[in-house]
Amino acid sequence: MNKIKIGIIGLGGVGGFYGGLLAHHYEKNATVAIHFVARGEHGRKIKEQGLQVLAKGSTIVGHPDQVVAQVQDLAPMDVILLCTKEYDLDEVIVDLKAIVSKNTVILPLLNGVEAFEKLDQQLEAEVWQGCTYMVSRLKEAGVIDNPSGRQKIVFGRIEGLTDRMLHVDALLKAAGIQSICTQDIAREVWEKYSLVSSSAVATTFYNASFGVVMRDHTTTMRQLVTEATAIAQAKGVALAEDVVEIIMERLLAIPFDSTTSMHSDFLSNKPKTELEVMAGYLIREGQRLQVDIQTYQKLYAVLKEKQGHYAVE
Repeated sequence: MNKIKIGIIGLGGVGGFYGGLLAHHYEKNATVAIHFVARGEHGRKIKEQGLQVLAKGSTIVGHPDQVVAQVQDLAPMDVILLCTKEYDLDEVIVDLKAIVSKNTVILPLLNGVEAFEKLDQQLEAEVWQGCTYMVSRLKEAGVIDNPSGRQKIVFGRIEGLTDRMLHVDALLKAAGIQSICTQDIAREVWEKYSLVSSSAVATTFYNASFGVVMRDHTTTMRQLVTEATAIAQAKGVALAEDVVEIIMERLLAIPFDSTTSMHSDFLSNKPKTELEVMAGYLIREGQRLQVDIQTYQKLYAVLKEKQGHYAVE
């Protein structure tokens, strides 16, 4: 019997954590093979020592069947967990075209919602919608740290669940991953995206933590959440009637001093950030669907100017 080949592309906090669990559980397995794409020192350490995963006081080491430096070096995969940054997606799609077919499943675990749409439109592969809930980071080459140990993957297609989806769900669960396979995936993805988008834009614009933004700029946060969810509804996503309140309550529950990865990237003057993912996409969709997105437009215009030379005010 041929092994099921699972490829992990993007071995940072998300891909490294889930890839580590999969490689640990399926090491020398007769039916499942795990393949990583990891370059440089990170890839070298994984080849030599395995991928170390720290989670809430416990440590495991995952030894994948293969580590390659480029997507094109992968053999044809049955399932690909795509965990890159969304601003690298266009380049990754070009690479994926060389290795995927209609028999390949791609499950994107990226922050935005546009990744699924692009992958579904541009690749011959079977693409599922997905999102993840976790706080994990690449601590150093070959080491992934998830201090709280919390993690969850939600995936599926609105058209319905298939035997293949349920099989992948079982494979993830067996490796210790909290997996939920659901037809209600669009609602799940858009609720998360509305939260991360609004908070990324606000924390970066105000140069402040979650707690400060929620305390001092509540009206702006509510407007951002309202605009993001309105776009989801215009796209036909069935959100709860009180979705804005649900998301605002979740934002209030985030630790006061926490911030977003986009805010951190701006503070580090990184040339690439998630600004287009978190705001640009919503503005384009709002204009296309004739949905009011003036708050996003106002904050985006300022952040676009500051990107690459962020000033602390």
